[in-house]
Amino acid sequence: MTANSWGLGVSKELRMVDKRMRELVDSPQEILTSVALHVIDAGGKRVRPTLAILSHHALKGKDLSGLIDIAAAMELIHSATLVHDDINDGADVRRGKKAAYKQFGLHEAIVAGDFLFARAFYLGGLFGKEIVERVAVSTTKLAEGEMMQFAHKWDAHLSQEHYLQIIEGKTAHPIKSAAEVGACLAKGSPERIRALGNYGLRIGIAFQIIDDILDITASEKILGKSTGTDLREGSLTLPLIIAMEEDKKVAKEIRAIFAKRHATDAEVEDALELVRESHAIHEATSIAEEYAEKAAGYLKKLPESTYRERLFELSQLVVSRAN
Repeated sequence: MTANSWGLGVSKELRMVDKRMRELVDSPQEILTSVALHVIDAGGKRVRPTLAILSHHALKGKDLSGLIDIAAAMELIHSATLVHDDINDGADVRRGKKAAYKQFGLHEAIVAGDFLFARAFYLGGLFGKEIVERVAVSTTKLAEGEMMQFAHKWDAHLSQEHYLQIIEGKTAHPIKSAAEVGACLAKGSPERIRALGNYGLRIGIAFQIIDDILDITASEKILGKSTGTDLREGSLTLPLIIAMEEDKKVAKEIRAIFAKRHATDAEVEDALELVRESHAIHEATSIAEEYAEKAAGYLKKLPESTYRERLFELSQLVVSRAN
């Protein structure tokens, strides 16, 4: 899925966001610019800026310049976390391209990730306290989610509850914040800002669950990386947890992989095939659909508009990726 493939009528704004990000990472230190552009130009779903844009327009916001800046800031924060996540996970590929630290070096990637954060907070600092605080809180939650995930690396007994806590911090809170800042910039009422935040949080959870399903079911071409990355890196996801709870054979296979920590491709594929043959994919998809449905419920608090309908559509598109 490319930056403009949601089909939600915001392609023009997303192109403006990409242009703004490219402007912001222009540095006299050319290596910083090169690493940053390596990540930005790889594309991605741009769900955070998309949600900021839709939320702003749904509340009849008119501050296009501010909207592009804050949407760019949210995506730069996301890009920074991808650079650092790949280092933490030892990943080789991101979005079909070499991970930044593999392409440019470990030191260069770490500093470039910090650079992306700095450029994002330069933009964020141009806005009022309400927006700055929301972005800061979401970034804090992101770091806490990352640390919780790291603490449970190679934990073959991770519960569904702890899994949801991890993805709420790492993925859902930044998406929630994107919806809120778009709404704040439109000078929405506290009730409507809160409604869009609740929508974003649940969309974020659904989005990550579907991503974790795709890591098991999608092709490498669609993923832009190898299937089974989560299992190889010692991270239990919802479909894996459900499959282990329901089938002792699956649980035995996955625990053996976690115990070895260096399983062969054949061993990983055998375990994934057992998960695919179970009911876990269907059950995990149903849970994601429930979160998306709950998200859509919060949109009833918004005024009727084309953009509200597009937010409804986004809640469906997020989960339809698994089909």
